[in-house]
Amino acid sequence: MPEIKLYNADCLDILKDMPNKSVDLVLTDPPYNIGYTYEQYDDNLTEESYIELLSEFQYPYKTVMIHYPEEMMKYLCPALGNPDEIMAWCYNSNLPRQFRLIGFWNCSPDKTKVLQPYKNPKDKRILQTTKNGSKGAKIYDWFSDIQYVKNVSKEKTIHPCPVPVELMKRIILMTTKPDDIVLDPFMGSGTTGVACKLLNRSFIGIEIDKKYFELAKRRIDNTEWGLFK
Repeated sequence: MPEIKLYNADCLDILKDMPNKSVDLVLTDPPYNIGYTYEQYDDNLTEESYIELLSEFQYPYKTVMIHYPEEMMKYLCPALGNPDEIMAWCYNSNLPRQFRLIGFWNCSPDKTKVLQPYKNPKDKRILQTTKNGSKGAKIYDWFSDIQYVKNVSKEKTIHPCPVPVELMKRIILMTTKPDDIVLDPFMGSGTTGVACKLLNRSFIGIEIDKKYFELAKRRIDNTEWGLFK
């Protein structure tokens, strides 16, 4: 049976006592380092300190991180090296930036795990494929069917930068199998943990801010284990 472990702590303090390869995937939407206000940590580090923080997730971890395009190249690549693969999550919002990149290090997404409708369903070959039982095409390297969490969204919480549960579910499906252990070292409001519980993955979540840790714990505790086998 998968299990949940949550820590209200600095992720670096937990990671130093964690044996190598004790998790199957690191999946996180890290702090953006653009000056958001938090009670217990600085979201405005020097570039060198931010890169040093992110570099803790180099090999041997399979790592997936979500960030804005320029920051992906400016910070994540210097910290982790060039990713094995990139996907783009596109969404509608009132923000000037309309997409983020999803970088995969030491792993690649299995895009056959997530299906989408065929773009040309009336094509003769597609009609035959559908008749033979196909449920859709594999996901492309960009997608726009999962929307940003807006102020009017049901998922909106007091955390300023939530990501949708469906986004984390999609990434988890493409990179893990049931009972794998997923680590989110910057847990925030707990979205990765919610997605893991829905998909029957074990989860380790670390969040330094007490207020957001309690929020994440409530959300994860209130989520039932899923039915995926």
